[in-house]
Amino acid sequence: MIFYNPQLITDTDSATLFSVQNPTAFNQCDDHFSGIYLHLFDLIEKAIAEKENVVGLIEDYLEIPYSGGQNAEELTSFIFYSDRMNDALATLRGRWGSYDPTIEEDTLTSASDITKKEAIQRYSYKTLRSYLEALTTIELD
Repeated sequence: MIFYNPQLITDTDSATLFSVQNPTAFNQCDDHFSGIYLHLFDLIEKAIAEKENVVGLIEDYLEIPYSGGQNAEELTSFIFYSDRMNDALATLRGRWGSYDPTIEEDTLTSASDITKKEAIQRYSYKTLRSYLEALTTIELD
């Protein structure tokens, strides 16, 4: 199941950064953060397997030098704890602060600029490159 909630995911960049696969809907922010970390790890592993220049992508999109290790865990941690990602996660935490689980998701379609179908489609074609691009272009709350 792709986790999508229009209270938390309000636009295409949010859909790219915050939509993750999870067997059940999240009910707290920290679980969602963990899901994002694991998804980012998977994107990095896939990019490495496809012989992408992961370090080059990080340096180009985040505009900061990287001198750490080349394994997926170190690369994931570097991105996840970068200033830009911390800002994006702060935005998500703020949205979780006003999240109301009693509101039915179907009644919130006007609260978001992206539909569930669009979010799932965007998720399906997500790459490390598109993830980093969204991270650098997201409009933060």
